[in-house]
Amino acid sequence: MKKYVWGFAMIFLASFSSYAQNYPHYTLWSRFSIQKKISKYFDVNADFLYRRQNDFSKRNYNLFDSRYVEAYRISSVYRKGNWAVSFAPIVFNTYPLYGKIDDLKRPVRLEIRPVAYLEWTKVLSPKWTFRSRFGYEYRLFKRSDNTFGDEQARIRLRIQWRYNLNKNNILYVSEEPLLNIPPNLPANNFSQNQLILMLSHVFSPHFTTEIGYMWNHRQRASLVEFDEENAFHTHFIIRL
Repeated sequence: MKKYVWGFAMIFLASFSSYAQNYPHYTLWSRFSIQKKISKYFDVNADFLYRRQNDFSKRNYNLFDSRYVEAYRISSVYRKGNWAVSFAPIVFNTYPLYGKIDDLKRPVRLEIRPVAYLEWTKVLSPKWTFRSRFGYEYRLFKRSDNTFGDEQARIRLRIQWRYNLNKNNILYVSEEPLLNIPPNLPANNFSQNQLILMLSHVFSPHFTTEIGYMWNHRQRASLVEFDEENAFHTHFIIRL
């Protein structure tokens, strides 16, 4: 247990450490969601995730140069009081983050990832809201023989502050470290840390957009290589 607590503490030291090799990336993270309220307590969501990355060999900032991620998710959410519980299985088709020539040899990975979340929300004032979310991911990868295995798992803890600018606009900041855990624990206990600043705008009861910036700090299994991802983040939500 102590090593996982230490892993969370590492994220606060990440900005002050000297790393052997950092690979900068400029990416686009887009998400398209359709949401439907089934009852007073239950929601169902369908998401398509689409991500692109710049071409490291050109040393440019073009977010659309190379493929990165296509993913599909269907989630069910139960809400009662300040709590929400969700189950969100997702299918990922992921290309490597390209930071060096050797990364071009890394395979594209197809992954099935069941995910469970527990979230607590507290309204502090008419302007401020606090959210905390714990997540568990179980990851299955497609192998060369077309079977799924090589299981891995990951836990994540998101802390989020939301500020209501007015009735249609919300500004929020999120901090979320991710840690690798058994089975098949890789060399790096620390997986990544995501820091997000977003603006949410409600166009109507049926359409909302979110736009912002994410800094994603990743540690590779080599332990001496790090990916620094600067992501333009967009989210388009349709409520039926």
